[in-house]
Amino acid sequence: MQIKWTDNLQITHHGEIILSKDGFDVIECSSCGFKHIVPFADETTTEEFYSDKFYNEEKDNYISNHQKDMDWWLIEHNEKYDLFEEYLKEPGRRILDIGSGPGFFLKAGSDRGWDVTGVEPGKAAFKFSRQELNLNVKNVFFCRETFQDFGTFDVIHLNNVLEHVISPIEMVAMAKSILRPEGLLSITTPNDFNPLQNIAVKYFGKKHWWVVPDHHLNYFTAHTLRKLLIARGMTPIFDSSSFPLELFLLMGEDYIENKEIGREIHKKRMTMEKNFHNAGMSKLRREIYTKLGEIGLGRQITIISRKEKES
Repeated sequence: MQIKWTDNLQITHHGEIILSKDGFDVIECSSCGFKHIVPFADETTTEEFYSDKFYNEEKDNYISNHQKDMDWWLIEHNEKYDLFEEYLKEPGRRILDIGSGPGFFLKAGSDRGWDVTGVEPGKAAFKFSRQELNLNVKNVFFCRETFQDFGTFDVIHLNNVLEHVISPIEMVAMAKSILRPEGLLSITTPNDFNPLQNIAVKYFGKKHWWVVPDHHLNYFTAHTLRKLLIARGMTPIFDSSSFPLELFLLMGEDYIENKEIGREIHKKRMTMEKNFHNAGMSKLRREIYTKLGEIGLGRQITIISRKEKES
């Protein structure tokens, strides 16, 4: 079934309805080039949710779990900074983290000598990053009213942000506008509607657990995310994926129904990745994940793109 829907900016979104859930439709939008829900969430309600509820209700144990797993997180954080330092053509280490959460990624950069700035609307996460980590973080939304207030940067980082915002296209355009020439935009999003998820739905009767319309508005693949970046004038230079956690479903480990199982399989994934790191084989792990990404697997997508100099 095809649907057309016009948003508050008078942009018409149209495409096939992929599924319906909780009063929303997920469409394969021809206008945007990726899947998203319609109708869009109310902007005021969305802002209230991320300011007050996200870290108090949805992610109430996020900070404590991150601290427990800090040795694993630091491997991931530092690997990204290694890539940034490898790919930056001009000297410079000024980074903006949009949706910086409690600030652990920025703290890793600060410890490496980077000039770090964060944007975090969630009050609980913002307070932690300022009071506990002493970071330069602004408690605002990165939006058309604020984006020009931050200056320019060598790197802009968005980790699990684009799936939450009403207009990913506008978000990428705003980020690009404050990137220095040949600066880097690093985006990580969930890899949704991937083949392993579709197997779980078709053969195990799962109900599209990754579709959460109250705060996951957009659903990307590596292909659609790359197209979005290219259309906005960015040049992808690195892409990879993360461990395909859905493999555990195919092994009979139903972490969707049992959160305790979810925590245990996460520990197994962390142990494997730490063992790669401790053996000095992180490059091999990254190559494996890149190959998995090429066939659409991996729980998350990471694409680093460059803003080319204008001729």
